Amino acid sequence: GQLFVMMSPQEVLQGGTQRSIAPRAHPYSPKSEAPRATRDEKRRAQHNEVERRRRDKINNWIVQLSKIIPDCSMENTKSG
Repeated sequence: GQLFVMMSPQEVLQGGTQRSIAPRAHPYSPKSEAPRATRDEKRRAQHNEVERRRRDKINNWIVQLSKIIPDCSMENTKSG
């Protein structure tokens, strides 16, 4: 069968020991994060738009099916 590991890869591969992190070669610059943040916001907005269209499409199909099926009315669709 399948093997599921319920730990982080670092814990599995390194046995839980902490590794040292090398210091930065250059000082931290918040300017370099600004384009990334705007890119992430654009990706998030695009994803939200795609998900909204997907939900609308599904809801439209549900409404169309409820009109086709004789015993289905819109009052009963929300309550299950």
